[in-house]
Formats: sequence, structure tokens, C-alpha cells
Amino acid sequence: MNIEVIRSVGTIVKKEKLASVENETNSKALILESFLPYPGYHGTTTPDYLDPESLFAVVKNNYSDEQIIRAIQKVKSKNNILFDAAPGNVFYKNNPVSIIRFKDLPYEKVGEVIDCFEKAGIDFERARKVAPYESIISIRKFFNLNKLGEGIYEDLDVKEFFYLQVNGNPEWDKFDSITNSIRYNIEDLVFDGAQLSVYDSNGLVDFVRIYDKNRNTDKLDYIRKCYVDAYAKL
Repeated sequence: MNIEVIRSVGTIVKKEKLASVENETNSKALILESFLPYPGYHGTTTPDYLDPESLFAVVKNNYSDEQIIRAIQKVKSKNNILFDAAPGNVFYKNNPVSIIRFKDLPYEKVGEVIDCFEKAGIDFERARKVAPYESIISIRKFFNLNKLGEGIYEDLDVKEFFYLQVNGNPEWDKFDSITNSIRYNIEDLVFDGAQLSVYDSNGLVDFVRIYDKNRNTDKLDYIRKCYVDAYAKL
């Protein structure tokens, strides 16, 4: 693929440690929060947020993505609270459950927004204490990518995200093993990885998403080559 700008719907897959939110949200819905949003990143630190990086509200029914997206549109059109939201899935009690992933939503506004979603027809699981656990997270959203070099794209919405085009989409355990091998066996190579698949006219195109606060295309090119070589051996 040799496209300068990619604007398409896709699915991002990552693994994080989740637990029930500890801050007051003024909501009776089950809200999960990530303990460490970018677990493989060991840079000086990811920022310490006073407000959450991401919140995951667990819905009660198996709503389709279209139903959740329409509810998101409806809620956004009827109040002036600014936030980003997308449908997705996490594992809860060893079973996949549907969620709405929220970004840029302050804790004190969660209850008000959840009330709006309930009025729009979305039911949520009731709040309870959930001890920390690891879960695969899948989020389906629109991506806006700009080409930096051969097989390397930057996220036009989040400056710390970069996408490396690869051939293939291995199961998470294999991907995680490859990522750890690349990360821990190369000196001064600091990044966090996730999987992305986006739609184009021919089907799905696969990427590795890199979170890195240092913009270095030479390093990104090297990481991409490591993934391409590792995928070719699968």
C-alpha cells in the first residue's frame, strides 16, 4: 500500500491491566480504568493525569457497534460536554463483554454522560469492586493517518502514536512475544506496541501501533523491519 493519507475505520487491539475506577464518578454503572495505559513504555514517564486517560463503561446487552455509535452521536448532540467515545470489547470474568471507551472525560462528568447514554437506550452493568486484572482490549474507531516514510504513518490526532505497516495479524500471545523480544533485546529501544487493522478497498491492512514520545523515523523504520522479519518467520 502506498497511500499518503489513510482515513478509515479500524480496530486497535492491546493488553492492559484494568480495575474498577477508584475516583468518584457519580455513576452507578460499572466503569473500568487502566492502571497503566502504555504498559510497555518505560520512558521517563507517560504523563500523570489528573483526569483519566481512558475509561471503559461495561454495557449490559450485546449492542451492535452501530447502536453504540448512534447513541454516541445522540449524546454528543444534546449536551455540551466534550469527550471522545468508541465501541469495543474487553474480557470480564473470562468472558468478552461490550464496552464504551471514553477519552477526555473528567471523572466528575462521567455520571452525567452515563445518564445521557441511558436516556439514549444504552443499559450498563451495575458498579462493583473489580480487583486489578489483565485484559485484551479491542476498540473500533476512525483513524486519521499520514505517511512519514515507507510503511510508517503518524497519527494526526495523537502525536505520540505511530503506525508501522506489516504483513499479518498474529494471535496476541505471539504478537506480545515478538514485541517483548524486540523491546528487551535492543539497547535504548523504548516503545509500547499494539495491533491495528484498518479497512481499505481491498480488505484489511495491518499495522503495529507504537506509542513513543520521541519522534525518530530512523528508530521507527528499524522497529518496523524487526516486526517484518519476525512475522516472516511465523
